[in-house]
Amino acid sequence: MDVERAITRRKLLELGALGGAALWLSPLLGGCAKPSDNRLVFLNWQDYIDPTILADFTAESGLQVAYETYASNDELAERLTLADVARRRGRKGTSFDLIVPSEYLLERLRTLGVLRLLDREIVTSLDNLAAAFRSEPFDPGNRFSVPWATGTTGIGYDTTVFDAPPGWDVFLDKAHAAKMTMLDELRDSMGAALFALGDDPNTRDPGRIDAAADWLIEAKTVIRGFDSATYLDLLAAGELVCAHGYSSDVQLARKRNPDLGFTIPQTGGFRWIDSLCIPESAPNPEGANRFIEYYLTPEVSALNAVACQVDTGNQAARQFIPADVLDNPAIFPPQDVLDRLRFIEDLGETEKLYEKAWARVKDS
Repeated sequence: MDVERAITRRKLLELGALGGAALWLSPLLGGCAKPSDNRLVFLNWQDYIDPTILADFTAESGLQVAYETYASNDELAERLTLADVARRRGRKGTSFDLIVPSEYLLERLRTLGVLRLLDREIVTSLDNLAAAFRSEPFDPGNRFSVPWATGTTGIGYDTTVFDAPPGWDVFLDKAHAAKMTMLDELRDSMGAALFALGDDPNTRDPGRIDAAADWLIEAKTVIRGFDSATYLDLLAAGELVCAHGYSSDVQLARKRNPDLGFTIPQTGGFRWIDSLCIPESAPNPEGANRFIEYYLTPEVSALNAVACQVDTGNQAARQFIPADVLDNPAIFPPQDVLDRLRFIEDLGETEKLYEKAWARVKDS
């Protein structure tokens, strides 16, 4: 993929984070819009697809894809909830055929029963996935989902400014005031604070959650702001010297600015798996299953791995991925990095403590 085209898509499609905490989704996605056999509505992260995939899928399947984007799991949760509220109140609301939540949101949606089982008569190529991606605890056996991409959340930084990779405490360093950002995502930024404090990033301890909020409130006096939508462009342009961000975004920015580096601090960082899944209210579940099967094609997954600088979890695709991507430790981390990575866990009722703490950070 032409990287400049990806950045242009970001500017054209950017919706901006809606803000606020991830919402509880117990009444989510009830009711169905009128089915459309030749249209597929796909809601995905920003800068997260080679657009030729959509064009080629349309040419092969005859399905037109309406493609929309979001900047965070928080925004995805809110958009799904708002769409459901509109439907339940008798107003027209957008129904989505495909979404790409991260593992903890996917697990919550699955637990609440608002995702469709994959149609195994259509989705027949799961064996293309690496074994580890067929046994993830948030969806064992891929009954509801197929990985779209996996990566890490760490720190992108300007190697001409830092002599060594920075740790989480860099976001408290006033020497770089107003030249750093942190993600505008509740659990990612709360997790960064907990990593900085040497705590469990999935802690259920109210005192440690409050301490993480205090850390972020202090960081807020130093950083430029919380930003999930534009930090890639700002890093690439040299307007930031440091950004809390996703490995895939930082690698795309590095295509434009080779002075950028990416690091997972020694105290730890998050790993994520974003997965294709189908809401229960999808107007065109058959078409959604057809797209998932298409994405499992090794050449298609490889195309997206290169375009988005990610591991798609598709083992069969690796033969089509260039060595410079396979050998990039920011995309395929070595074991010593994997050992200090954690997944964000769905914490049930404890999520409300995180939401309250995050609101305090945002209101400070």
